[in-house]
Amino acid sequence: MNKLSIKLSLLFVGLSLLGIGIMAVWVNQSFNSNFASYCQMQGQNCTCEGMGVQGVGQAELALLQDFQRSLGIGALVALLFAVALAFLAGNLITRPMQQLADSAHKIAGGDLTQRVRHRSDDEVGDVADAFNSMAEQLEMKEQSRKQLLADVAHELRNPLSIVQGNLEAWMDDVIKPTPEQIASVYDETVLLNRLISDLRELSLAEAGQLKLNLQPADLNELINSEVAVFQARSQEKGVTLSYASADGLPIVNIDRDRIRQVLHNLLENALRYTPAGGSIEVSVQWAEGGMVQVAVADTGSGINPADLPYVFDHFYKTDKSRQRGYGGAGIGLALVKKYVELHGGKAWAESEVGKGSTFYFNVPAV
Repeated sequence: MNKLSIKLSLLFVGLSLLGIGIMAVWVNQSFNSNFASYCQMQGQNCTCEGMGVQGVGQAELALLQDFQRSLGIGALVALLFAVALAFLAGNLITRPMQQLADSAHKIAGGDLTQRVRHRSDDEVGDVADAFNSMAEQLEMKEQSRKQLLADVAHELRNPLSIVQGNLEAWMDDVIKPTPEQIASVYDETVLLNRLISDLRELSLAEAGQLKLNLQPADLNELINSEVAVFQARSQEKGVTLSYASADGLPIVNIDRDRIRQVLHNLLENALRYTPAGGSIEVSVQWAEGGMVQVAVADTGSGINPADLPYVFDHFYKTDKSRQRGYGGAGIGLALVKKYVELHGGKAWAESEVGKGSTFYFNVPAV
């Protein structure tokens, strides 16, 4: 038996002994007082001193002795029941705690599937629920970590294989490098560099170690400049890109480079999935709670409702079969969410299949 169970049992036994003793003394004193009153009513002068009685007849003496014997037996039986209940109660309390300790040791050893079963709705049950919730979160984070490693390895493998294959072919004189091939290998190294840079930014943001350079900024001006960067590409693809600016917007306190990257990723994503003849509209407005809200709406294919809650997860791709390069590495929207949250805002999306998607984010006004 563990130490806590013994301590609780001894505590319960001690309290039971105290209660039984007080009750026995009170009952005995009350009986003696009533017995003395009875003797006086019978015209007898009797006294009770401890277990000795004087001045009473045989019937009264037998009654008094039977009472004292019954009182002693009752106290002893009550004590035995109290001891049994004390150990039972101690075990009921400490058993789930021992299960918690055992499961915690197993989780520390790497078994994140451990859960504690309980049937109580008291504080012990609350602790068990909190423990199970913690274990579930740890298991989900571990699965996410493993998936992240697998995704990173997959995304890095493709460009590295292309670079390695071309270099080996050139070294073995299998083919002669042409400017186009060299440019292709260079593009793969640029992709690798961008992917590694994005992964570093994402890991720092998720760890809460990414420092922001917050400065007052005009969001209208920032959006206008970023939209202008995409105008040539959108016209080349046959997509109409417009910005509906708003008057009277307050100055926002932001990291210009991070929010510019947020806008860039959202516009890149919208342009990628909007077909020729479609349109992309950027708008900004006041929102509740002293926030300024930006929306990037497109007329693309839209997002399946089952995929919508996960579009901001890193490496999540709504179309698992699409080729690399068409849909990106799956980090851009994850960075959008992290950058906006670091500013104290929120990013979310709404979509209807066949009609398009709208991505929102907001930042606090100064």
